[in-house]
Amino acid sequence: MAAAAIGGTLILLRYDVVALDLAVYAVYLGTTVVLPGVFTWRLLLRRLHTDDGRQPTGLEDLALGSILGFGVQLPVYLVGVCVGVPLLFLVLPVIVLVVSVTRFGRDIWTLPTGKVPPQASWALAALIVYGLAWLGRNAFNRRPLSLRPAQSPSIDETFHQALVSELSMRVPPEVPFLLDSPLDYHWFVHAQMAAAGHFTGISSVVLIRELMPAIALVLAVLGLGAVALRLTGRPIAAVIAPALLVAGVFHLMGPHYASWHFTEPFLSKRYVSSPSHPYGLMMSMPALMLLLEVLDPARKAGRHVWIALTVALLALSGAKATFIPIFLCGAAGVWLFYAVFLRRINGTATGLVGLLVAVAAFAQFVLFGGQTGSMAVDPFETVWSALRQQHMAQSPRAFIGLTVAMLMGWLLYGVGVVGLLTRGRWRDPRLLWMSVAILAGVTVPFVFYRTGLSQLWFQRSVAELLVLGSAWGMACLLPNPLTRRHVLLYSGLAGASGLAAFGTALYLESTRRVDNYARAETVILTVATPFLIVAGFLLVRWVLGTTRFRRPGIAIVLTIILGLGASNVAALVYDTATRQPVVSPKVNYLFAKGGVRAARFIARRSSSPYDIVATNVHCVRPTADRCDNRNFWVSAYTERRIVVEGWGYTAMTNASYVPDEANKWLPVPYPERLAINDAAFTDPSVESVGRLVDTYDVRWLFVSKKYPADLRGLSALDGVLDKRFHNKNYTVFEVS
Repeated sequence: MAAAAIGGTLILLRYDVVALDLAVYAVYLGTTVVLPGVFTWRLLLRRLHTDDGRQPTGLEDLALGSILGFGVQLPVYLVGVCVGVPLLFLVLPVIVLVVSVTRFGRDIWTLPTGKVPPQASWALAALIVYGLAWLGRNAFNRRPLSLRPAQSPSIDETFHQALVSELSMRVPPEVPFLLDSPLDYHWFVHAQMAAAGHFTGISSVVLIRELMPAIALVLAVLGLGAVALRLTGRPIAAVIAPALLVAGVFHLMGPHYASWHFTEPFLSKRYVSSPSHPYGLMMSMPALMLLLEVLDPARKAGRHVWIALTVALLALSGAKATFIPIFLCGAAGVWLFYAVFLRRINGTATGLVGLLVAVAAFAQFVLFGGQTGSMAVDPFETVWSALRQQHMAQSPRAFIGLTVAMLMGWLLYGVGVVGLLTRGRWRDPRLLWMSVAILAGVTVPFVFYRTGLSQLWFQRSVAELLVLGSAWGMACLLPNPLTRRHVLLYSGLAGASGLAAFGTALYLESTRRVDNYARAETVILTVATPFLIVAGFLLVRWVLGTTRFRRPGIAIVLTIILGLGASNVAALVYDTATRQPVVSPKVNYLFAKGGVRAARFIARRSSSPYDIVATNVHCVRPTADRCDNRNFWVSAYTERRIVVEGWGYTAMTNASYVPDEANKWLPVPYPERLAINDAAFTDPSVESVGRLVDTYDVRWLFVSKKYPADLRGLSALDGVLDKRFHNKNYTVFEVS
């Protein structure tokens, strides 16, 4: 772990994170997240350390306890912001330290704890460094921190910045760029970054782009390894599960194919563009471990496990909206299995369904305001959309091919679960729960559709279940004990499979003339390859069955199939070694020079966090033919609520969804408000400005010269407006 920490530090320093910021952030994590989290985890699950010989390992306590620490910190932070003391969460480490000097506290810290073999620890460290290196080259490098503010933020980044600013100062939160709109969104990760910002002083840009993605990756790898080890009791499973997750899915579309659109489940462009998903996957790990503990047929979970599970589920509920519904489907499947096939009501399954229903109701009606995100029933529209995006023929043959290719990408690295289909293991309620949850997550994208392809988040949210089931099955098939010879054999097979897949994909990509889309031949070959491997394996077994040679076991063919995903690792090594250029996104300036300085003038003045700002900036482009409503940067940098800036990504806009029309083109949900707002800028007078101020309690006017505004008329309103800031492109007025 020390090697992983050093490697991760060097990678983050390489991509412009300041050493002092990194040191301060490490102190923040260690004192306010890890310390109270690990103590709480050990406190709640202390009986697991003494019940039998399966004591939790140090890896489990450190990884899952640290993740739980975010959930423990969050409500204290929110209360602190509400009462005007945002650093109130500092009481948590103080309480832990005080309790730790007592006999009770010393007993918690000295509970018997199992150890992880050093080989597994080194493997996990290597996975962490690989994952961070992948992020560095494919995410951090594309939008480096060294870029000037005017050219660096993406639309989505300013959206997340705005939410971090909102949760830095105001609770309960609202949509900051559209006044009086409830924040019906999974905003827990933004609150966590706001808390980190208060303690460290690190900007939200650094937290969003690099620090939060990095820590989410590290804890996801360690957490998944801990869950796999707890589930199987075998260190090899603790390596296989996170290795499959970070290596990614298999395809032969080419090493540089933009697989994040439809096939990539974890490390992809979406990993950074949507902070809630990596945070949600990380936060799912404690709940995942405890759900499996509750469902373990060999033991009855105690009250302490149920309490810990409740805390973990609540911490997950607002992290990402997709996990709790999937977990609930799995629990309902277990309940139905007992009720229908075994003709009895299982108390554990009933309690689990009840708990998940309660948490789902809390999330849906308290956090998300009862809105559904405008997910519409539209069977297989995801596939048709994929065909259009890939510029492929809209034919039944292409539809079937791409459907199978998508399923291959989503499910192939779960084939290790075959190892659980023997000796009646399929009846294990833990496997039933995982299987139904996976089925639910994969079904949603084929049944529902939402503009922006948001339905795909359900599929991405079962990735950890797939790799966990695969690791569990492989642990049942691989020799026990696993000798060095075995490790070399199976890792060699996986590596060779990945290299072969990479070489094939690289060749196919070299034959492509212009575009980087999927082609019919690459789709067909992607689908056919695993079947050809199975056919070849069966042929070899048949031939050897006629001789005296020993036939290879099923673990061999599963290793080769799972090893196909190692092609992504080979691609990263190849691109790094050959210094392949990184294609950075096209710089689209969201604001003119001086915009950040003008906005921060309001944030840094002696103004109240509850001051309201009005602006004439609404559309992403001031001269575009159509208004792109995803404008959020004014609220992000002023750190204040805006009467009406943009209206994209809001529940009101999503509810106005029009088929075959992107939500970014939808009109403002409050046209009267927009008319009152804009009249004060384009036709300024005592009456128009006064109406805006009186109706919405406006304190500041933020004016961009790129958008319609009568600056001379606004400046002439002495006694009504005072000009406080002015540069070439922006002017800020304060209401007198």
